[in-house]
Amino acid sequence: MFSAGRTARRAASHPRLRALNVLRDLPQVADLIELCFHKSMDADGESYLREMRRAASEPSWFRSAESASSVPLNGFVWEENGKIVGNASLISYRHDRKRIHMLANIAVHPDFRRRGIARAVTERAMEQARQRGADELWLNVRDDNPDALDLYADLGFVERGRRVAWLSTEEPRPLPPSDGFAVLPRRPDFWPRQRAWLARSYPDELAWYRAWDFKPLAPGLWNWLHLLFVDVNLRQWAATRNGSLEAVLAWISNGTRREPLWLALGADSAPEAATRLLVHARSELRGRRFVLEHPAGPADESIRAAGFIPQRTLVWMRAEGATK
Repeated sequence: MFSAGRTARRAASHPRLRALNVLRDLPQVADLIELCFHKSMDADGESYLREMRRAASEPSWFRSAESASSVPLNGFVWEENGKIVGNASLISYRHDRKRIHMLANIAVHPDFRRRGIARAVTERAMEQARQRGADELWLNVRDDNPDALDLYADLGFVERGRRVAWLSTEEPRPLPPSDGFAVLPRRPDFWPRQRAWLARSYPDELAWYRAWDFKPLAPGLWNWLHLLFVDVNLRQWAATRNGSLEAVLAWISNGTRREPLWLALGADSAPEAATRLLVHARSELRGRRFVLEHPAGPADESIRAAGFIPQRTLVWMRAEGATK
């Protein structure tokens, strides 16, 4: 159980720690995030920074986008001589009647690290989330940041999963030699297992953030007519071995630079089935680039063998919310 009094005393002992002023601070916060994370930033991250800077420079746009934007409206900064050198943003979500607060953009300027700033801004954000009645507190952190992992664990966060973002390389690899797998279009009778495997790989515990929706993958006439009406390209493939289903892969075109693939593997599935499916899909959809998010684990090497490279591995961590 957390101690609100202890956290409040710690936060109050830092005179350089203050609440985020959205219109005034966003440009500096964006600069700090870019400085700290530029080496690992993807196109979505770059777009996020542009949105932050635009929100600060165009108040009319900010007001119109406020309710739906991912721009952080709450958080805390650490200021030294008028310069923001530490930040922790607080973003609110609602899911299944739960109030979820995510701590994001936790960053400290390289010249000011190892002074307790990260702990101070994080503790203050946690305190505010609990004061607002959050049921759960969440954050994610790269797996190659052991200092941050240790800090968050010390503050009461518990690891709930590791997820890898995989990017396809320029050229698909040739199909591997026959390994006993057969690739065929996904059959309707495969759907119950595919749905269960998707729930395992893309858990509801994180649905508040990702908003996964796999209803379009379900078989049936009405679904087929809907996809036809909205002009959505959808393909699904299954890998079987000795007549047994091992894995299912789905692709829904969304017109982005990197289109998502959805891999469904069972707990007892042969990981090599992922290689066969991914190589087959890339061969059939030649010329496209793909992104695949999947839990870290036994399938990693099989995904890599299909010509995908890991962009990052994020550790998702959860802490207690307000005391009931």
